[in-house]
Amino acid sequence: MSHPAVTPLRIAEALGLPPPTDEQAAVIAAPPGPTLVVAGAGAGKTETMAARVVWMVANRLVLPDQVLGLTFTRKAAQQLTARIRTRLARLAGSQLLRDLDASGELRAQLAGAEPEISTYHSYAGRLLTEHGLLLPVEPSATLLTQTQLWQLAHQVVRAWDGDLDTDRTPVSVTEAVLALSGQLAEHLVEAEQLAEAHTELEKLVHTLPAGPRQRGGPSQALLSIVQVQRERVALLPLVRQLAAALRRRGALDFGAQMSLAARLAAEHQEVATAERGRFRLVLLDEYQDTGHAQRILLAALFGGAISVSRPESDSAARRLAVTAVGDPMQSIYGWRGASAANLPRFATDFPLAPGAPAPILPLLTSWRNPPEALALANLVAEPLRRIALDAGGVTVDALRAKPNAEPGVVAMALTETVAGERDWVAERIAAEWSARHTAGEPPPTSAILVRRNADAAPLAEALRERGLPVEIVGLGGLLATPEVADIVATLRLIAEPAAGSAAVRVLTGARWRLGVADLAALAR
Repeated sequence: MSHPAVTPLRIAEALGLPPPTDEQAAVIAAPPGPTLVVAGAGAGKTETMAARVVWMVANRLVLPDQVLGLTFTRKAAQQLTARIRTRLARLAGSQLLRDLDASGELRAQLAGAEPEISTYHSYAGRLLTEHGLLLPVEPSATLLTQTQLWQLAHQVVRAWDGDLDTDRTPVSVTEAVLALSGQLAEHLVEAEQLAEAHTELEKLVHTLPAGPRQRGGPSQALLSIVQVQRERVALLPLVRQLAAALRRRGALDFGAQMSLAARLAAEHQEVATAERGRFRLVLLDEYQDTGHAQRILLAALFGGAISVSRPESDSAARRLAVTAVGDPMQSIYGWRGASAANLPRFATDFPLAPGAPAPILPLLTSWRNPPEALALANLVAEPLRRIALDAGGVTVDALRAKPNAEPGVVAMALTETVAGERDWVAERIAAEWSARHTAGEPPPTSAILVRRNADAAPLAEALRERGLPVEIVGLGGLLATPEVADIVATLRLIAEPAAGSAAVRVLTGARWRLGVADLAALAR
């Protein structure tokens, strides 16, 4: 469809939504095919992705069940699902749809179809369930939680009777084995390949010619690198043992799930054919945080000459629309093999045509920050933008404030003590609450970001002293809540009756209230 009948602005008006900016409209109405969207923090990417789905549905380019959305967390997947469902429901009941769809056919399709929105790992699991026998992987393979995987790896380490030249504890070795196993899976590297690479590296380091004013062989820096690799290679038998234990149990971990799905897509073209025939619009969220295995999976399924076999005469209408959204300034998963370099690689992994990279569109109007906060954020991020550009990454321009943005205040304090810092923060928030209350306005929503979980409880106490309601968000804060701690202690005692600390908390708590003398008698 060369000239869509419905513009993003018209859809927004029909659905009672704010009009999109020119940037948003360009993303929403991008033609079918691959598109990379560089979306800054607070730029409304979820809203824009949902609007793109509605635009393509309204213009008869896709049906709702031909939409695939992938993101990293279940929470993000739920938010995107809710946003798309709400927008499609509004479209189904709008006068606009009645004008466009006099027969009621599209309205009926909207009522009976939903997009598939999931996490990257859930999608990989679905592929293995449907096509895993091609590898072969049993469709019934169980996905272990992180806790279950750790327990299994710890059993492997404790039962190991081979040589292992290390002074680490079993717990430390377990963590190292899990880290190495995960890294191998994320990068699609076999244990034998790592061993061969180490042999070649060691040869290279010890045969390199001496540098200027260098004596006595390789430098300490090079020897340290070789030592790290030597320690990794020493763990490979345990990594293999862990893999064997997983196979015996018919189980997978998250790393194996993604690497197997990548192999499946890369080695079996029929899987890609099936997925391309199923979907017409693919949304890839937080693409800067994808790892190597995820990149291979997605490129094999939806990259290259991305078209689908459809009877329509218009070739553009047959193109698979792949919209990836990301921001290298927000890459947070480097610790587990992700690379912001995947963002610029998208343009060539998903070419518009042979030799023609995918177009890149910006989404840089921030809707959540005042101009003053953005000015400071842009200043802090400037070195990162230069590094990304010098490394051949995508160009990331500075964030802009939304139209008619209200001014804000950026304040900084240098206090003599940590307690003084807490008091300063609490007093500022209390003053804002008091000012709102005096003016008869509802209280503001305030957030304090902390670097360590240990800082949360003292800050919360400082706020409570000033009569403010406080919620500590995050697992660490939740576990410190007395009621939750009591439940956790009870469950731990049920699972492990010898857990002394849990037993003491339960027995001395509000339910049993045993004193020290009673505890001593019970112990005897």
